[in-house]
Amino acid sequence: MENQKNNHNYHEGKEPEKNEAIYALREEIEELRRSLADEKNRHLRTRADFDNYRKRVERDEGATRTAIKKDILLDLLSFLDYFEQARKQIQDPAAARGMEIMARQFNQFLHKQGVKPVECLGLPFDPEEQEGIGHINTDQCPEGCVAEEICTGYKLGDTLLRPAQVMVARKENHD
Repeated sequence: MENQKNNHNYHEGKEPEKNEAIYALREEIEELRRSLADEKNRHLRTRADFDNYRKRVERDEGATRTAIKKDILLDLLSFLDYFEQARKQIQDPAAARGMEIMARQFNQFLHKQGVKPVECLGLPFDPEEQEGIGHINTDQCPEGCVAEEICTGYKLGDTLLRPAQVMVARKENHD
């Protein structure tokens, strides 16, 4: 019996140590859980930051490609203007036809690249897409509308490459 009593006293002395050890382990587990949650949140933020960075780089690359394409197309539009001027000056019908064929192929190339002419003849003057060069007195077109296109304007999709240079109609005075 005394042995049981001693054994019991032995366990009673160990019981607070056990509780303290369990409490310490629980604290350590909680600390590890908090640390894991912090690391998980940091990982998620890092992934989100990287996704945002990747999207920004893709957007910037797209904008750079578009700007380069726009610059090249603007230079090419100058050649189209030269074709048009040359075609008007050529007297030989065969040469004029050849020049017209080249201009048509050039226009087809531009169309494939997404370039479209700005439609403006007979429409109200739009300073967003047209550059007014002057006025024409006419009864053939409503006042404030484009009566003559001096130089064709072009768009790449919805982006204006070059405004159309136009003459705007003004009513003739019949005094």
